[in-house]
Amino acid sequence: MSDVRTPDPMFTGGAVGGWLQLPSSAVAEVVGSAGFDLVCVDTQHGLIGDDTVLGMLQALTASGTRSLVRVPGHGPEAIGRALDRGADGVLVPLVDTAGQAAAAVAACRYPPAGIRSFGPVRPSWLGRDPLSSGRCVVMVETVAAVANLEEILAVEGVDAVFVGPSDLALAHGFGLRAQDPGGPRSGEYGELVGGILARCAAAGVPAGVYSDSPAHARRFRELGATFTMLAAEHAILRAALTEQLAAARAG
Repeated sequence: MSDVRTPDPMFTGGAVGGWLQLPSSAVAEVVGSAGFDLVCVDTQHGLIGDDTVLGMLQALTASGTRSLVRVPGHGPEAIGRALDRGADGVLVPLVDTAGQAAAAVAACRYPPAGIRSFGPVRPSWLGRDPLSSGRCVVMVETVAAVANLEEILAVEGVDAVFVGPSDLALAHGFGLRAQDPGGPRSGEYGELVGGILARCAAAGVPAGVYSDSPAHARRFRELGATFTMLAAEHAILRAALTEQLAAARAG
């Protein structure tokens, strides 16, 4: 690997992303029109099935918004299908080792650099280089991933690291409330996340964190995140509806 790595601008400069878990191209269009730097279509924990991904990615493209698809696992089939549908990159969950990170990178690249089967259906329609690789973002959210982080960061082709804050907190026995600024054990949790982000910075690899609120996003930026992703659209929608309803009922 080269000693100098040029970070992808998609994951730097304090970029703020959106998050989609509802299976709707109309919702994707609305979120894309809001001005996010990138948007993730979540097929791991969201309600989005394989047949819905295409329409959602088309809606994001129409708004000029760059896209990631969080695939449900490490398998090359899901990675290839997301990229063939035109995602700018994939977010791969639960990456514990350098070997798993390398396998994810290989699934994003065509031979001889990787194992991706050639058939870039939608990228061809969009006029992209037919042999271009999709961005590969690996998630760090387990005890094993933290222990193996330097080896993961050294894998050529890992474009960014993404911290899954909830799984990270649970895996280390902190509880979900540790993510909240001022929450129980938040200081220890902040040291853990800050340490991960510092190690990514030392390796020249951008690092992002999922953020339940703007306050979380600010906190994670202070800890060293180069990009953040705001809460899923349904959480933001429900919070806004609850606020509007309370205001409407107020005397």
